[in-house]
Amino acid sequence: MFEYNDNLKKNIVAYNGPLTINLISLMANHLKEIIPFEQGLRKKVFRVFIELTQNVSYYSALVSESPKAEQPKRGIGWYTLDDYDEYLLFKTGNLIFKEHGPILIKNTDEINKLSDEDLRMLKRKTRSQAAVRDIGAHIGLIQTGIISGNPIEVNISEVDDKHSFFEIAVKINKTNSTI
Repeated sequence: MFEYNDNLKKNIVAYNGPLTINLISLMANHLKEIIPFEQGLRKKVFRVFIELTQNVSYYSALVSESPKAEQPKRGIGWYTLDDYDEYLLFKTGNLIFKEHGPILIKNTDEINKLSDEDLRMLKRKTRSQAAVRDIGAHIGLIQTGIISGNPIEVNISEVDDKHSFFEIAVKINKTNSTI
């Protein structure tokens, strides 16, 4: 897992640091401008970028306090977008609380087993339960599975007795990139 060195053409973009919603919006618009592919593929990359970087912003266990009291904490993590012969690979990584690891693995395993239609039904069902529990990251992972049409790969590495490091990788095929 996470060994994609074959046929790497180039790194399109990489970032490591605090992610605020304003910064994500700015970076997403920049990303749309620099991706040298057709509109459908750019749109898919943009949507996956938003889903996964928002998860880092909202759920990273490592945060940066804003110097302004009215601004929210900013989750710290990284992302990369790499260009391969057949696909683009978008990856993110961030620190998580150790107890979230098994939940993320369970959710990802469930998402990877479902068809596109089943994913859409799961998304509707999960959204309807939003008042019952915090489902933000789960919705983002489901949406990422729908958009990419590929399995979501995750890797969780123990950091200490309270934290793990969470990495996620999503392939976005260059062909058949309509949404």
